[in-house]
Amino acid sequence: MAHRRRGVGVGKKKANKSGNDTSSAAQALAKDLNEGDLEFVKRSLSSLESELTKFATEHADSIKTDPAFRSKFLKMCALLNIDPISSKQTLLGSALGIGDYYYEVAVKAAEVCMATRTKNGGVCSVEEVKRLLRKKGSSMTKVSTDDILLSISKLGVLGGGFRIVTLEKKPYVVSVPTVLSSDHTDVLTVAQSDETGEKGCFSISDIVSVKGWTEERAERAVETLVR
Repeated sequence: MAHRRRGVGVGKKKANKSGNDTSSAAQALAKDLNEGDLEFVKRSLSSLESELTKFATEHADSIKTDPAFRSKFLKMCALLNIDPISSKQTLLGSALGIGDYYYEVAVKAAEVCMATRTKNGGVCSVEEVKRLLRKKGSSMTKVSTDDILLSISKLGVLGGGFRIVTLEKKPYVVSVPTVLSSDHTDVLTVAQSDETGEKGCFSISDIVSVKGWTEERAERAVETLVR
């Protein structure tokens, strides 16, 4: 007896078409939502920057003259991923003009580091840089540790070896392009310790005594730093 074959292929094609339509609709909806979310974020960020600019304009004097207030303001900017220093083109940057201040700090800090390089091998504590900058007077009398750290981070982009390193949990400005090895940092740690008498001053024999190195190893590390 002959049996009729069922047309299962037609039903399957309809099911596939329905599934494809649903998938396409879902993708279109997701795209619309993503575009809507992105537009919302853009509007929100624009509004936040506008409010931040208004705040900065109202408190411009405090931002420029009070290191603690300036530090808190910059941290608030960082949370919003806004940089009021790098460019004057932004409304916030032009309203404050603090980019000029940080440029001045960077230049003067670089001058201090270069002037003391023969004494410290091109590695100067941020506290020492701050002390020497404040002695210059004028706009540098209230320069803060945060000001110096931020300025050097901007200066580091230009190359020349300027960067911040941490030794014994204290920040130092490095003004030499040499990559510091563990021996170099050990020498600098010895130089800043109380074991050698006056901080910042040391001899080859001091390093040999404190670290237990050979004179050759100590001399090699020191020569690299004082080049």
